Amino acid sequence: MKLIADSGSTKTDWKLITPSGEVFDYRSEGINPYFHTDDSVAKTLEKISFAPYSHADIEEVFFYSAGSNTKKSVAIMKNGFSRVFTSAEIHIKHDLLGAARALFQNDSGLVAILGTGSNSCLYLDGEIETNLGGFGYILGDEGSGMHIGRKIVREFMNDLMPRDMQDIFLNKYRVTKDQIIYAVYKDAYPNRFLASFSRFASENIHHPYISEMVDDAFMKFFERYIIQYSEYKKYNLRVLGSIGFFFEKQLRSCSGRYGIRIDKIMQAPIEGLLEYHEHH
Repeated sequence: MKLIADSGSTKTDWKLITPSGEVFDYRSEGINPYFHTDDSVAKTLEKISFAPYSHADIEEVFFYSAGSNTKKSVAIMKNGFSRVFTSAEIHIKHDLLGAARALFQNDSGLVAILGTGSNSCLYLDGEIETNLGGFGYILGDEGSGMHIGRKIVREFMNDLMPRDMQDIFLNKYRVTKDQIIYAVYKDAYPNRFLASFSRFASENIHHPYISEMVDDAFMKFFERYIIQYSEYKKYNLRVLGSIGFFFEKQLRSCSGRYGIRIDKIMQAPIEGLLEYHEHH
């Protein structure tokens, strides 16, 4: 049996393919080596039920993960997986490659991930040719849910929100500045915490203050990454992730300012990855 997964910082989507071709769907929390050790990867995997099958029944695992782009991070993931999937051949791949395969299969074009984090690449004939971005929530992630959420939180912390937006914010979250500081600097997953406030932007996108904030985040993404590809106007851009999906109108509006053609926006890659692995 073959197990295929796509994991961001927040959640993991799984597809289990049986020898008869039957497909089972599962979902679990995200597994990112930036925030996990070998032990915590194994413990997270042990908690996942693949009923009616067990971990020992699986013969091959293809796991596409945010953060799995260095030898050290891949080693962390492989060590954790091998403790749990004792009979399986383990393939740990970067989520950017997963996004490219899901969006383009073996064709060519520009790929953007806009979810909890952000990333981009130029994908040519089934291979990543160039990668720009993907530096994590401290050094990058422009245009992501974390970026938008951080902008909102920063405005709140500095008392810069318009009064009507501040009232809506406090009524929705009932959070103090001290609680935000603790969550950002002490809790385990600050990127997830900050990204959760992007929902506030989605719910209030009609407000000029919020709309301008989201536009600024997307423009920074395009300026720092997409238009830095020398022939970016030659290729179509395809976008993967919940932020690209739910803010499609704003994203397309911003892309038009740079002459960027977006021909597909996909919320999650797992169906595209299933198709890829069924044919390759």
